[in-house]
Amino acid sequence: MSQISQMSRRVGSAVIASVTILILPAGAVDHNNLDAGRPLSFDDADSIAEGEQSIELGASALIPGDLSVGGEFEVEYLYGFARNTHLIIGIDPRIGGRVDSAETDFDIGDVSIGVFHNFNREYNNTPAFAIRADADFPTGSDSNGVDFRLRGIASKTLRQYDRLHLNLDLEVKTSPDQAERSVIPGVILGYSTPVGYPRRFDQTFVAETGLRLKDDADSGVNVLVGVGLRQQIGKQSVLDIGLEGDIATDSRSQVKLTVGYSLGF
Repeated sequence: MSQISQMSRRVGSAVIASVTILILPAGAVDHNNLDAGRPLSFDDADSIAEGEQSIELGASALIPGDLSVGGEFEVEYLYGFARNTHLIIGIDPRIGGRVDSAETDFDIGDVSIGVFHNFNREYNNTPAFAIRADADFPTGSDSNGVDFRLRGIASKTLRQYDRLHLNLDLEVKTSPDQAERSVIPGVILGYSTPVGYPRRFDQTFVAETGLRLKDDADSGVNVLVGVGLRQQIGKQSVLDIGLEGDIATDSRSQVKLTVGYSLGF
């Protein structure tokens, strides 16, 4: 009888936790909703809710190979202005060593404006699909021309709780330097899973691997790997931490430690 009771409690806990996941809104301030930079480089296919707003802050310590240590910052404002669609406005100040420049002085960075649209939720064996389009304007001290990026996103649940996120990127530079590529493709495969589930549901582990052509036309491919953790600290706030690295064996390789905070309202 006691074994039956224990089994019933376990089944009940699993059902309650599963229902909790299903009814939680897909908002930017949920630890299981993933945005690029929070803390790794990939997005999931979920948009924030219509009418929802969020401020996302990130700070990264950057070790760009043979250059001095630098700092990168990211501030983004997200607004769900339509069903399954949200606006993204961001800026990325930098100081110290960086991969794409020999400058080390403070740089206010580029202003970016993007739109994210989710086409469908995941159902049966069909992944969730979304698209994201961004334009980066040359407000930074060493920037030229407007850069565009288009990202296709697919998210799919494996087994019961694990999720894979495939991101296909195409970046276009309108005013590349003489030695730079004007078109840069990339692909990232992301992974996420709740930590401690079903006993608790306030942490998500994330990992990624990816390939991206280097900016320099004479160089090869960036090989990206990363791991991170998102922690819910309130109903509308999440802390995140992640470690990313380019494991390509040349002087332009880098390691980046990112700590971020997201607040919804």
